[in-house]
Amino acid sequence: MIAAVLLIVTIILSKTKKIGSLMTPKIKKIVIAVELVGIVASVGELVMNNVLFDNSLSRPAAGEADTTEELQYETNGNKTDITLDVPAALHSKEEKESFIENAKEEIDDTFIGDNEDLDNINQAVVMKESYADGMVKAEWQLSDYKIIGADGEINYENLDKEKIIEANVTLTCEDMSDVYSFSFRVEPFDTSSVMGIDYYIKKAIRELFKEEGETITLPDKVGDNEVVWNKKYTFLGAKIALLGIFAAIVMVIGQMKEDKNKQANYLKRLERDYPKIVEGLALYVGAGLSVKNSIYRLCEEYINRRDKKEEPGFEGLLKMCREIEEGRSEIKAYESLPEYCPTREYRRLSSLLTNNLRKGTKGLIDQLNKEEEDAFDMERAYVKIAGEEASTKLLFPMIGLLGIVLIIIIAPSIFNMNTI
Repeated sequence: MIAAVLLIVTIILSKTKKIGSLMTPKIKKIVIAVELVGIVASVGELVMNNVLFDNSLSRPAAGEADTTEELQYETNGNKTDITLDVPAALHSKEEKESFIENAKEEIDDTFIGDNEDLDNINQAVVMKESYADGMVKAEWQLSDYKIIGADGEINYENLDKEKIIEANVTLTCEDMSDVYSFSFRVEPFDTSSVMGIDYYIKKAIRELFKEEGETITLPDKVGDNEVVWNKKYTFLGAKIALLGIFAAIVMVIGQMKEDKNKQANYLKRLERDYPKIVEGLALYVGAGLSVKNSIYRLCEEYINRRDKKEEPGFEGLLKMCREIEEGRSEIKAYESLPEYCPTREYRRLSSLLTNNLRKGTKGLIDQLNKEEEDAFDMERAYVKIAGEEASTKLLFPMIGLLGIVLIIIIAPSIFNMNTI
């Protein structure tokens, strides 16, 4: 037995120094256990296939799938392998008769399809290949295949009047067969039905197309039915109106998005102006000017460069100065700054300026210097983010350039392959 020989070889090798040193006790136990299982399986297969095998095969139960057996036979000292397909056991005679009867009942129920009964067949019939859950095979034979095809469809071109068709169905269940015969009447379409009108209109139009001439006149009557023709309404106006509504919605959404982007851009510009404003205030206040005069000085400088670029932060300061010139109190003007510059930085600056008026200028320069440091930290963070966004935007052109380079490199190779 091969399994026993392998076990002996394994034990001998495990005793050698070279291989035994590589095998831990745990590995030895696992390998020996697996080979012992192989020996048991070999013995069991030997006993089942030779000692206990009595030359008989068990067939699958009736209705189950066939099985396959690998066997070996010996004659005159020669051994030959053979593969046998073992079919399932046959049903009893009573069971097969019952299946065939069930198939006949199923034919009676399903053959007419959407028709009313066997005497009024004017639509496709149903001819299945098996019945009784596949236990009975069916082979159909009709007396006139010009009228009804193998698929059950009716050929109305060959049906000028009603006709009786004979059907013979050979029903086979295992080794038992029976022929089920019946007849049915196939009728041409009636012009009083919707399907009949549609059929005869299409038939009349086909005949018209066979005539010579550049135009045809559609039939205005089918049987006793008047036919009124109109071109199909395409609802073009409604579609255009819906398209207009859709366009309006898209434009509104686009405008909302644009306004949102403008507002976000405006707030970013306010934040970028803030460090320059705080720096200027700290410089002028530190030089001995009052807060009011410092703000006026910043506004004068802004007016001189205003034509080149509008800066929303300085625009807010300019509006605040004009309020003071128009007679509004200084503290009220400072409190209105967040209305023109709606960010937390300007609210903080407004609070700083109003507190200066209420409590005095003590510590104002230190506060402005600290505010300036914070503002420049914010500016550095903004510049960093802007740089990252710029690098991301540059990535897409780089991908496009890479694609162009790949096409330039690969295209000649493809063309050369086509010419080989």
